[in-house]
Amino acid sequence: MPIPLLPVAPKDVKERHSPPLAAVVALSRRLGADRFPFEASGFRGPDFQAAFLARAEQLSVLGLILVELARSGHLEELKSVPGFNGTDHLRLLRRQAAMWDLERDSVLWRLSEAGIPALLLKGAALRFTAYRDSAERGFGDIDVLVPKESLRAAVAALAKGGYEPESAQRIDLYLEHHHHLILMKPLGFVVEVHWALDAESSPFRLDPAAFMRDARTITTLQGASVSVPGPEHMVLHLAHQNLENGFSHLRRLADVDRVISSTADFDWNRLASESQLMRVPALVALTLRLAELLLGTTVPAGFIEGLGLSGLVRTHLALLDPVGLVLEQRGQRRAVRELLMLWSLPDRRARFRTLKEMGTGERTRWWRALGPGLFRGGGDGVGTRLAALTKLVAYQASLYPIWLAGLRPGAGRPERFWGEVGTGFGRRGASDAAAPTSSRAGRNG
Repeated sequence: MPIPLLPVAPKDVKERHSPPLAAVVALSRRLGADRFPFEASGFRGPDFQAAFLARAEQLSVLGLILVELARSGHLEELKSVPGFNGTDHLRLLRRQAAMWDLERDSVLWRLSEAGIPALLLKGAALRFTAYRDSAERGFGDIDVLVPKESLRAAVAALAKGGYEPESAQRIDLYLEHHHHLILMKPLGFVVEVHWALDAESSPFRLDPAAFMRDARTITTLQGASVSVPGPEHMVLHLAHQNLENGFSHLRRLADVDRVISSTADFDWNRLASESQLMRVPALVALTLRLAELLLGTTVPAGFIEGLGLSGLVRTHLALLDPVGLVLEQRGQRRAVRELLMLWSLPDRRARFRTLKEMGTGERTRWWRALGPGLFRGGGDGVGTRLAALTKLVAYQASLYPIWLAGLRPGAGRPERFWGEVGTGFGRRGASDAAAPTSSRAGRNG
């Protein structure tokens, strides 16, 4: 009996992935265990469970799934893998999460005491807004956004809590080329202090002032006030983070799904307008489509279509096999990640500029300056750069037979990826797109 794990995904997606991987996707959905066929799936087999746990860890959703199994009373199903106890492992994850939560609160308190406005970002913020159990969403550092003029004061405030910045040379490099500083504590805690959300040279335009201006205030159980991005900005930022990770983390799609589903007044019009203003419509479209296909996220009909991606961009993004980028983590390959970035850029001029930077070595020069281990691209000579560009072009060319095979209606990967289901991107022509028009239209309750 086939397992109905990806009910809205294209047919080839359902057929090509193993049952353990499909189970990871199914149980990453909201209330996924309530519909999962434990008896028919072979879930109780030791080989199945070993592969299942490995893939859940690889895709960074193990905590999310263990909490879901505990909620539904199925955590005891995980008992066939030697040395693994689901209950004990979940208890350990909750203890680790509690330690990080305490440290997060300490960081925010020190910044507040110093009079520094701070916006909590990414995983540390999502625990407040999108997840009910901290063990569902792990993170390895605490990201905060502060005004650039408050950066030195923020570093000084956190130094009182035991945080130490990296060397002066690396600080200068980060200040000149990057958008955050890394502070570390001997016990293993890490804080990233952002003054921006992307490098100044980026073709994208994430606006930190808009994020801080439209932030929402959360009151914790202890009575403290915490500022987090508005849900629309959170989705936008997560989409941008997807690109940084080569769309290789199922966890980020789960984040988007939980943000949307937990926000009663989610404003789709605002997401659309901010995506255009900050020049990330392709990233938002791809993120939402993947969340829709894999996790069943509700996206209003015509919304993705209304973001205005050209047929050329849609085709090239789909040829990169977005589902494979996530589930097979193909986006971690350098050529795939660079092509993904090129076709996610907001316009042709940005693509040409980025290709030029690749050819001149500008895109990698700052990573090389930080030292060995952060960039594994080899040398920086003209021959090396030319070889890298040649490889990139060759990889792109290898995808075109897939496109040619799709010239028959309904046969190609682009049409299957963007056109099936007809929720976020229907089968209508672009001229018939019907994006929501009122500030309340299309909101997901």
